[in-house]
Amino acid sequence: MSLQEENVALQNEVRQLKMQVSKLTRELRVSGSLHEKVAKMLEAKDTLGVALSAANAKQRAYTDMLIESCPSIIVLLDDSNRIVFCTRTLLTAAGMPNFDYVKNRTFEEVFSRYFTPESMAALRDAIEAVSVYGQTISLHDKADFSGDKQERYYAIELRSVGSVGSAAGITAGVLAVMVDLTDFLHEKQRAEAANNAKSDFLANMSHEIRTPMNAIIGMSEMLARSELDEPQRKYLNDIRKSAQSLLVIINDILDFSKIEAGRLEIVNANYNLHAMLDNLRSIFSLLCQNKNLAFIYDLDDTTPATIHGDENRLRQILTNLLSNATKYTKAGSVKFSARLCAENTLRFDVEDTGIGIREEDRDKLFKPFEQLDLRKNRDVVGTGLGLAISYNLCNLMGGTLSLTSVYGQGSVFSVTLPCVTAEQVEPREEDRIREFSAPRARVLVVDDIEVNLSVAEALLSTFAIKPTLSMNGETAVSLASDNHYDLIFMDHMMPGMDGVETTRRIRALGGRNERVPIVALTANAIGGVEEMFLQNRMDGFLPKPLEFSRLNQCLRRWLPPDLIEEQEE
Repeated sequence: MSLQEENVALQNEVRQLKMQVSKLTRELRVSGSLHEKVAKMLEAKDTLGVALSAANAKQRAYTDMLIESCPSIIVLLDDSNRIVFCTRTLLTAAGMPNFDYVKNRTFEEVFSRYFTPESMAALRDAIEAVSVYGQTISLHDKADFSGDKQERYYAIELRSVGSVGSAAGITAGVLAVMVDLTDFLHEKQRAEAANNAKSDFLANMSHEIRTPMNAIIGMSEMLARSELDEPQRKYLNDIRKSAQSLLVIINDILDFSKIEAGRLEIVNANYNLHAMLDNLRSIFSLLCQNKNLAFIYDLDDTTPATIHGDENRLRQILTNLLSNATKYTKAGSVKFSARLCAENTLRFDVEDTGIGIREEDRDKLFKPFEQLDLRKNRDVVGTGLGLAISYNLCNLMGGTLSLTSVYGQGSVFSVTLPCVTAEQVEPREEDRIREFSAPRARVLVVDDIEVNLSVAEALLSTFAIKPTLSMNGETAVSLASDNHYDLIFMDHMMPGMDGVETTRRIRALGGRNERVPIVALTANAIGGVEEMFLQNRMDGFLPKPLEFSRLNQCLRRWLPPDLIEEQEE
């Protein structure tokens, strides 16, 4: 080989070596980059592992915290009804130091010592039903975990939880959650006791207040039927008006107290709405006339004549609104309107040209014991309860009471109530007051207060009835045993033997005393009292103060027809 050829070969070899060097350099560069990437990935993996470990530790801490502090007893059973989990509450309640005392033991093994055999049988059946059918079952039962015979009341819910973590081979059957209701029930019992005490207080207050009112109004009624000169009649009328005003105030206070105690009842029946509205029109048109106010009555043709509802409570609401409109209007008019609105809603509006309501006073308007603008209204008498009672009554009847007003120009109070139409109601015969006498009627009146007996005796004398009077239950039973009575009026709240017990003993005499009508007389105006009398074999109910019209209806209903002697009209 020539020198030139060797030189060319050498140059080619050098070129190849350079190419290999370049290639190796590139490979080394790539290899270094991959190494860095791998190192970073490993570093990131380590960081992620640390973060996951911290997160898992934190989650375990939360789980442990939940287990330790959960107020309810939670027990997880596997498919063999063995305990695989429970909250600390169970261990604390049962005085166990750790979970090992219950772990892998059956539910019945652990809980049979805390429940009665009957309760355990019910729990066993419930757990089986949950396991087999996948139901959720709720129970209520008592358990004594402390062993000191201080049972506590639990709401127990059992539910199927299916399988959990099947990849790890872990299965679960039933989750039992026991919530301790003992303290709640004790509070509930205390609240009910307080409410019952309040109701008893209201009943006693009603009795104590209405008893003297019965005497005042009853005696006034009798005086009005006697011969009086003009000054005496004027004095008597003033007494009667004052007594009626006082009775309205007393009724407002008692009604509001009954609303607060949840004892005020809505009693629905069919009644003639047009007749009731016309009666209000008659009353308030006369009152407005006496104050030189125009009274405008607008009964829309759409208003149904007969509806189903509580006539007395609607009358009370409208009377309150019309009374306020009349009292607070010095000049101008009072407008009373009624109509049927869309969606079977009755609307009643009472509009006046009185003093109106200031914007800042609107929040006080339906609150109890509030009288607004006292400077201007010093001469207006009232408790400040009328609107609060009306507002609550509207709510109880499923309606609303609202106001629009311009201070110094007047107000409009609007009542909306659901309208349930009913078949036409004919005027009841007993609603007509027809004079009659019953001189042959034998009537026994039982009351422990002498003045009440005098009132009853005087009112009955207007029917030519001479009643037998008794001041206690023992004497009443003796009189009923020895005599035949056509009707017995029985006071309720008497010392010793009360009216209910006296009635029971009279009924126990048998014979005619099992059938003699016994009508309760009471000043207790609390809701539900009439039902109580009827349940205790009384036949009727007359509230005090006694009213002549109600007594008339009562005598006509319960006295034998052959004893009623109609008076010529």
